Amino acid sequence: MPDANATIDLDPTEVALIIGEEDGSMTIRVVPARELEDGTTEVPEPHEIAIALAMRLLNDPEFHDSVLEWYEGHDEDELDEDEDDKTQPKD
Repeated sequence: MPDANATIDLDPTEVALIIGEEDGSMTIRVVPARELEDGTTEVPEPHEIAIALAMRLLNDPEFHDSVLEWYEGHDEDELDEDEDDKTQPKD
């Protein structure tokens, strides 16, 4: 079996939401590009959003199903068009 580990380079302000499955249950990890310093009183918005999504996916089966339905309802061509729109220069 090939090595399943992967390396992802994040920008300093980015946070990764890693979703997996173990023994038939969903697993989620929130991995920031850099750890918050001890004594930090304000959590940056990207961290809050990633944590909120993780908690909602784990604790709200209806939200979990809605996310899957939303994703499955999008045609791959539509997703490609969205990416093309983002890379096109704006006038």
